Amino acid sequence: MRYPVLQAGATIGITAPSSGVQTELHDLLERSIERMKLEGFNVICGETIWTQDKAKSAPARVRAAELNDMMRDAEISLVIPPWGGELLIEILEHLDFEYFQSKWLLGYSDLSVLLLAFTLKTGIATAHGTNLIELRGESSDATSAKWHAVLSTGAGESIIQYSSPEYQKAWDHDNPSPYVYHLTEPTYWRTVQDTRVELQGRLLGGCIDVIRHLIGTPFGDVQQFQQHHIHNEPILWYLENCELSTTDLRRSLRWCR
Repeated sequence: MRYPVLQAGATIGITAPSSGVQTELHDLLERSIERMKLEGFNVICGETIWTQDKAKSAPARVRAAELNDMMRDAEISLVIPPWGGELLIEILEHLDFEYFQSKWLLGYSDLSVLLLAFTLKTGIATAHGTNLIELRGESSDATSAKWHAVLSTGAGESIIQYSSPEYQKAWDHDNPSPYVYHLTEPTYWRTVQDTRVELQGRLLGGCIDVIRHLIGTPFGDVQQFQQHHIHNEPILWYLENCELSTTDLRRSLRWCR
């Protein structure tokens, strides 16, 4: 495994390989970009972030070309999307993974299709975490704010992450929060047998709604990754369920086996 290290004052590339931002919401994007600049980052914006049509920012080849350019650009250390979406899977066949440089990809939801495929193909770590739009607030909750420390952790160093004390049940756009998120529900962990559990392994996963479609494709070869990139170390799977019903989730887990 290879782990990029985000340096102070690094350059961030913003592109929309899934959904872009429609015109009426451009102020959210502009505030997010300005927040990154205030944090000391340089920012390069792609054209796809400003457009949205038929559930995607742009045609698949256009989205792929912009992402390819940013992943080959040695000046850019982190690539982050405005937010998720639904049709990132359309661009995978157009991506030049063999030419991608070692740099961080950060995001969640539909972006996890790209994160998982990139890691499996290259052995380069990716980060399942906040998207750009969620970083526009005056401040961030402790869990969301941890993204910077995690991506800046150097070789041989370690970092401890803690679960959030509360989570958001639903958006409340009529009552803006300085944290962006509306953290109202207590977080809790459960184990199957209700006992203390200790686990060790390499984390892989993402939004099961979309990553399940990588099974049996060249972009979802877990066995090859495990043998060649982590020397058969155990894998710990984390899964985000966005829209699947209980029965569809159960079918998906059976299929993943």
